[in-house]
Amino acid sequence: MIWLIFTAALQDAREVPASDHPIEVRVPVSTDALHRATVVTFPEDSLEALVAGWNEADLSIERRKENLFIKLLRKTEGDLHVLGVSGSLYRLRVVPADDGYDGRVRILAPRETKKDAPEAVDLIRAMRLGRRPVQGAVLRSEQGLYASAEWTARMLYVYETASYRGFVARVENVSGTPQRLDPSRFVAEDLVLSGSQAFSLGPGETTLLYLVFWKHP
Repeated sequence: MIWLIFTAALQDAREVPASDHPIEVRVPVSTDALHRATVVTFPEDSLEALVAGWNEADLSIERRKENLFIKLLRKTEGDLHVLGVSGSLYRLRVVPADDGYDGRVRILAPRETKKDAPEAVDLIRAMRLGRRPVQGAVLRSEQGLYASAEWTARMLYVYETASYRGFVARVENVSGTPQRLDPSRFVAEDLVLSGSQAFSLGPGETTLLYLVFWKHP
C-alpha cells in the first residue's frame, strides 16, 4: 500500500468542483505484475461512510482521513457514494482506464455558501453517529428481520422524520466462512439510501446496516 501511495503522490492532481452529479474517476486496472491505485481527496476532515455495491473481487477501497484509495482489480465500472464528516454526499462514477488514468483527483469545495445536507443524508449520518435527528424521533426495537445459513439480522433502532424512516440493524455472519455484505442487494420501491459499517465479515463478526426509506404523504 505504501508503494501505491508514493506512486500516486508523484502525479499531478486533477481538480474537480464538488457537484450533485456523479464525478467520473478514471482508475487503472491492476494486474498480477502491476498494482496501481487512484487517490481521491475530498474537502473534508474525514470520511464517515461508503455506500457501495461492488464485488470485493472487482474493487479495493481504503480510506485515510480525507483520502480515498481506489484500486480496480478487474475491468468493470460502477457508482460509488462517499459520505463526508460534514454530511455532504459525493457521488463517484468509477470507470476503467488503460491510458490517461487519474493518479490523483482532488474534489474542491463549492464556492457558494454551504447548503444544508439533504434530509436523507442528514438522517443516515445521525444513524451512524447514534444521534437523534433534528425534528425527529428514535425508537428502540428488537424485531428479527432475517435469518439464513449465512446471515442473521435484528433491528436495533427506528428513526422517524417527517419524510423518511430509517432502520439500524445488527447483521452477523453466522457461517463458518468469510462473507461479503452487499447493501445494494436490498431493493425496495421506497428505499433511498443503504450502507453498512463494514462490507466484508469474518465468521462470527457483526456490523451495522443502515436503511433509509421514503415515507409517502
